[in-house]
Amino acid sequence: MNQPLFINANQDFISRIRTEAGPVALVTSSMIQALRWISNPDVAISGIYLNPNDASYSALRFLEMSLVQRPATPVFLIDEENEFTALTEQTLSRFQHVRGTFKGHEPFQTLIEPLNLNTPPELQSIKKRVLSRSEHPDYLAVPLVDFVNSRQYPFDVFIEDESKHLRLLASGGSPLEPEYLIHVSEKTSWLFVDEHTVREIQENLRTAQSSYMDIEDFPVSWKSTETLFNARVLLNEMRKAGLSDGLVEHTHFLLSDVFQLVSQMSQSSRLHQFIEQAKQCDRTIACATLSILMCKTLRFEKNAIVEILGLASFLQDIALYNSPYGNLCEQRIEDFSPEAYAYFLKHPTLSADMVAQSTSVPVVTLQVMRQHHERKDRTGFPNRVGGMQLHPMAEVLSLINGYLDHSGSAEELEAEVFAHHSDRIVGAFRDLLGKLAPARDTEESDPMAA
Repeated sequence: MNQPLFINANQDFISRIRTEAGPVALVTSSMIQALRWISNPDVAISGIYLNPNDASYSALRFLEMSLVQRPATPVFLIDEENEFTALTEQTLSRFQHVRGTFKGHEPFQTLIEPLNLNTPPELQSIKKRVLSRSEHPDYLAVPLVDFVNSRQYPFDVFIEDESKHLRLLASGGSPLEPEYLIHVSEKTSWLFVDEHTVREIQENLRTAQSSYMDIEDFPVSWKSTETLFNARVLLNEMRKAGLSDGLVEHTHFLLSDVFQLVSQMSQSSRLHQFIEQAKQCDRTIACATLSILMCKTLRFEKNAIVEILGLASFLQDIALYNSPYGNLCEQRIEDFSPEAYAYFLKHPTLSADMVAQSTSVPVVTLQVMRQHHERKDRTGFPNRVGGMQLHPMAEVLSLINGYLDHSGSAEELEAEVFAHHSDRIVGAFRDLLGKLAPARDTEESDPMAA
């Protein structure tokens, strides 16, 4: 049975589609799960419906994978937050297999109207097979079943004649006639597409990936997904291979993207959502995002935010990744051995020393890293630095680390974290949290406005 595939991070949407569609649709909140489905040759998919606001995978990369795995399967975008502009539509039209957009509130029956779901019995028996290179140079063999639910051909398709030569069957954009496909199915289970055509669409996607931070080209949800995906890849590389000048350079680019991204988010509800996604992606990214927001609140200069606090946020725990006791970031502190705990208490200094040896990071960034668990009242670690010796950006980072690590009540947060820091920093952070609160999701002013 051919089933439409819905990928959406909105749980209300997911629940509604599951109720309305029942067993005739594949529904998931994870692009990783969706990727498994589109990569499975035994799963017949009539159409793909994508809302890219999901931190588990890059939306643009998923579009590329859907093109590679199922180039003839139509893709539709769910505009959950009314973000798509005319320019967005024009940009997405370059991808050819993207056949249109829908609003998130539209019912299931409306969503599937563009699909041809009345598959003739003669075509239902065609078994889905893996897309592969054909014996014809520069052409891909696409399973015939991938075409049957589309109402038009996404690009020029070819068929073998009796002499095993390829001839044009249909031009891209021309209507698809199921009756004629039935006739074709009596002779073959494959149609052929020019590999260069698929590569051209892939290049368009990659070009879009390289320029996705252009505010006019893609909605904020796409940019946040792409940013978080890039952050996860960068952190994984750092955890596997340590630090290099190249990784530091990429970190600078990533932090500039985060800075630009949070500056573009005019509603506090959007910022709250992004930070929650960042926490799910990696705690480091949530820390860097809150640090950037705090510095903008405190009117620090952009260069200082990215070069000092942003970089320190990203690199602060690097000594924990490949420690003598394993990756301590993946272990609970209460499970540390005495030796591992002693190492943990020294990690701010160890991380700064590691970065200082292998890169040209500014000295003040190293100072902030060494102090990122120190407190204004000298109750932090590893050196109980406080008072005027504590760098203001280090205090911001320490407060944010304490906030992210704390799981108690608001009263306990006040006593166990806020009470150890200066009134100015705590006051600014309280203001930021108030503007990010989900309860204030209406007609908000820009939280970045001073």
